[in-house]
Amino acid sequence: MRNMIFTAGFLAATAVTTGAFAQDPAPAAGGTASGNVGVSLPGAAPAAATAGGSDHDQMVGRLAVGYFGVSQLGAGAAVGAGPGGPASGASPYAFTGSAPIVGVRYWLDPMIGIDVGLGVGILGGSESIEVPGTPAVERDRDGFLGLGLHAGVPLSLASSGHFSFQVIPELNVLYASMHTDTNGPEDPAMPGAGEGDQSNTGFHLDVGARAGAEIHFGFIGIPQLALQGSIGLMFALDSGSTTDSTTPTPPGDVDSSSSRTSFGTTVGSNPWAIFTNNIAALYYF
Repeated sequence: MRNMIFTAGFLAATAVTTGAFAQDPAPAAGGTASGNVGVSLPGAAPAAATAGGSDHDQMVGRLAVGYFGVSQLGAGAAVGAGPGGPASGASPYAFTGSAPIVGVRYWLDPMIGIDVGLGVGILGGSESIEVPGTPAVERDRDGFLGLGLHAGVPLSLASSGHFSFQVIPELNVLYASMHTDTNGPEDPAMPGAGEGDQSNTGFHLDVGARAGAEIHFGFIGIPQLALQGSIGLMFALDSGSTTDSTTPTPPGDVDSSSSRTSFGTTVGSNPWAIFTNNIAALYYF
């Protein structure tokens, strides 16, 4: 129920902002108004919408902002799981985090576009414990850094009305690091106590292509709002590594690593997911 209320509110708010950002100007005397008013790249002249053209045709030369459907990333090596080692499909990461990738789409012409996205996730902090009669204990919380880059070249192979069929070759690169102080703060009164920490890193690369639909909400007067649903084929590489110096020397730092490769079909966000979860949505300005 809350998702339905949120959806209705979102569409209503979008309808209001549409009047401010995308209404067609009144035609000048002896002229005609362009149906493609919006924000474009500097120096680029948006192409005028043709009479009877699709919603997609009206978006040529305009910038869209949206979520590109990639958010999860990991750090650290997950090793030793299971009696014979980790299962082939198990995650190679000891820790997971989130850095949702958002960005822009720009259509150079009715067929070729460009997608560029960036995701950032930074976590940190500290904690303090004070007990009367004893020194306060202060230490850092586990720190996490996640970065993601997305690049794609959407190709609109056919469009009609509110529908555009697209094939999108794409690339995603993600990096994560996490610092864990499992021994707590160092204690000057106890040499060696609290020394050492754990450093974790992770790397993800995937390359592939998706095919599916971009559906514009022109049927309710908001062609600038579009939802995407797709299926695809993708190769992915995940690797995590951990350096643990919490064990007193000798033996010294313990290094471990884990990796996984995969190749197969994928399922992207469905347009109807607006009622259940996050979706790959775009809004053109």
